Amino acid sequence: MGKHGNFKKADIKSSKNFEIKNQDRVDYNLKKPMFSFYHMRYGQPECLSTCEVPIKASVTNTLIRLSQFTWKDLGLNRKDALGFEIIPQKQFNVALPTPPITPEVDMMVFRHSRGGRIAGFREDNIYHILLVGNKLYKH
Repeated sequence: MGKHGNFKKADIKSSKNFEIKNQDRVDYNLKKPMFSFYHMRYGQPECLSTCEVPIKASVTNTLIRLSQFTWKDLGLNRKDALGFEIIPQKQFNVALPTPPITPEVDMMVFRHSRGGRIAGFREDNIYHILLVGNKLYKH
């Protein structure tokens, strides 16, 4: 502290002693997914909150299983296993929330049961879950 109880400013004599390095680019495909319900419309028909307990359990179990793999691993799996498929927005039977869904956002869909789907989008290693249901899109 200085004479008057104030903190002293750091005495930096030369900036050439400090080198700012560019951060290495993160490969999110090598990271495990994190899941977010931030954009899910609470209480709507395609919201997890309106599902029956067995469906909630199935979705939760699927998310736990998915979280054990990297995005790269998930991309190598078949869509009917622990993989996913990309579904064009125009095939969806239900309204997608705007924002965050804009025309260039790809919808990524996982299966949680034979007919059950989890639809959302990926941002880095975060999978934003938007919809849960059986008849979300046309095949």
